[in-house]
Amino acid sequence: MDTKNDTVVFEGLGAAAERAGAAPPESGPETAAGKTEGRTKKQQKREARARRHPALRVLLWVLRKSIVPILLLVALAGGLYIGYTKLGNGSGDDVFEWSTWKHMYDLVFSNA
Repeated sequence: MDTKNDTVVFEGLGAAAERAGAAPPESGPETAAGKTEGRTKKQQKREARARRHPALRVLLWVLRKSIVPILLLVALAGGLYIGYTKLGNGSGDDVFEWSTWKHMYDLVFSNA
């Protein structure tokens, strides 16, 4: 048999070839040493997480979960400011006053 064909057969069978003791030669980053290093790095991450203070872990969890709503609120505030001052030629001081937006709402949705 040709060696090239044997390799193709072994790659296709995978675990069966390893059980038979005739596994293909290891190459690339998936060597036995690479797998061991990957597990070690995962274990180090788990240990680092376990060492964190519980309050810090809760704070990080809350920040991860709330980043999108926070970014949405920042974008809303920035859009209001840019729209009112640059496009509407309004005063920058009036942007975040409730009476300004109530007046705008009344203008848009009035019955007149």
